[in-house]
Amino acid sequence: MTDDKKKKGSSNRITEKDRMKFIGFEVYPGKTKDLFKSDAEKDKLIKKLQAKRASGEIIREECILCEERLSTLDRFTLIIASLVILGALFVPWYGVYNEIEDVIAVAPDEQADAVEEMDSTAMALGGDSLLADSLKGMAAVIDSTITDAATETAEVTPEEETRAEVLSERRSSSEEIIHGYVAKKKFIKEYSHMSGLGSLISIGSVGGNVFSSGFVLIITGILFLIYTLLCIGLPVYTLYGLFGLKGSADEQALKLKKILRYNWLPLILFAGIFIFSFFGADYGFDAASTFSSLGDSYGVGVLLDTISYGIIVTLCASILIAAKGMEI
Repeated sequence: MTDDKKKKGSSNRITEKDRMKFIGFEVYPGKTKDLFKSDAEKDKLIKKLQAKRASGEIIREECILCEERLSTLDRFTLIIASLVILGALFVPWYGVYNEIEDVIAVAPDEQADAVEEMDSTAMALGGDSLLADSLKGMAAVIDSTITDAATETAEVTPEEETRAEVLSERRSSSEEIIHGYVAKKKFIKEYSHMSGLGSLISIGSVGGNVFSSGFVLIITGILFLIYTLLCIGLPVYTLYGLFGLKGSADEQALKLKKILRYNWLPLILFAGIFIFSFFGADYGFDAASTFSSLGDSYGVGVLLDTISYGIIVTLCASILIAAKGMEI
């Protein structure tokens, strides 16, 4: 009985021909060809493999594990990004401004241009429109004023001109001179900028105002202070990881990978500052009289209006360095 089972089991086994047919899902259907063209080629490959094994190499050629972890392009990118962060410490990080009211005199010629513009606007709106009638009336009044002034100037006789010159000599310097110019108000923004290093230098004056304000503004000031210090320390630490580490290339790359992870901290701090700004805070000083851009209280609008391109540059460069660390 046992012998019958053995015979039956052996007959169901797959043959060598079927094995070669189904392995590889019929990529090589039928009988496979010889891997080598000749015995000489086979002997050459075997001797090469034996010599490689004798030298201690066990990894095949062109293995992705043997590729360089940190390429020359990656090194160059990290160096440039670190230098950009250090250089950005000298450009404006913060900017505030005061709105100054400036009075501009508009000449009669410009008034005439304004009359023509009103007439054209009235024609575009249509004669039956109430707004068009109002514009036409305003244009007529200004036009008649300019015409009367021109007529009075043209009808002056030589005797009246001489008399006017005598009267003008008798006038005192305190008399007001009436002319045809119209005053027009215009607001000019006068900016004041501060660099990243400048914020550290002026921490005694500016920091006093910030740390005497509301809780949110105090936390924001502390986070910005840590952010500035990180923009000094992290690039230096990254350059040390590129040139100062010892060991094999693989060990240096793994150590550098750990160093580059810290460059996510500026992004985390800036995200915290942005979230805190939504809660707002009151000032502990008269901010509106100092800089009109600060407003009556601190908020997200004041934050976005105050930060300058220096912070944006450092933030982007630190993200680039941290992203390169993920690729190692």
